[in-house]
Amino acid sequence: MLTEKLYFSNMGERYMSIYTGVFLARVGDSEIRPATEFAFKMIKEVYGRGINPVWDHDLLNFEEVYINTQGNTFLAAFTEDNQIVGTLAVRRYDGRIQALEGYYDLNVTAELAKCFVDKRYRRTGIGSLLFNEAEQFCKRSGYKLIYLHTHMHLPGAFEFWQSQGFKVRLNEGGTRQTVHMEKFFKFDDRYHQNIECGQNQNFKEKILR
Repeated sequence: MLTEKLYFSNMGERYMSIYTGVFLARVGDSEIRPATEFAFKMIKEVYGRGINPVWDHDLLNFEEVYINTQGNTFLAAFTEDNQIVGTLAVRRYDGRIQALEGYYDLNVTAELAKCFVDKRYRRTGIGSLLFNEAEQFCKRSGYKLIYLHTHMHLPGAFEFWQSQGFKVRLNEGGTRQTVHMEKFFKFDDRYHQNIECGQNQNFKEKILR
């Protein structure tokens, strides 16, 4: 995907996709409201639910989570008239998922969330543009791997993350069809095999240094 870097004093760096004509930027104080409104609209459209104080804690506490917390960021894709058409959040993984207990060192694991693209702009490269910048942010922030979960019933979601280099860590199945995925910046066969076998008692000794 061809991109060119542009600079705006009020937004910081922006990246423009030549193909789609959208700009990519980190959401700042002045964009919190449109960013959260877009995310809640997409949650309703994709998942058919309203605001959930537990699942949407990050959006309800946006400034604290994504602006004031080091290692976290919230990226958005903007049209030339400044309308948000895509989002992707990065935050430090908090170990809340019981099925993955002990798998990840919370000090070096990032989690991707709130990945949405307006249906009018899908399959134009915006998702890849957002992920490419999120991945670079993770590397600059000192993370060594990225975790995310998606659902098999979401059209194209699993295939998209596979195309970005993610591998399946755990497929829970069930009614929600949740699939947990991961991407390492440096692969370690011994570490990976130990996790696959469930031998995670000494996880912090095995995690990539």
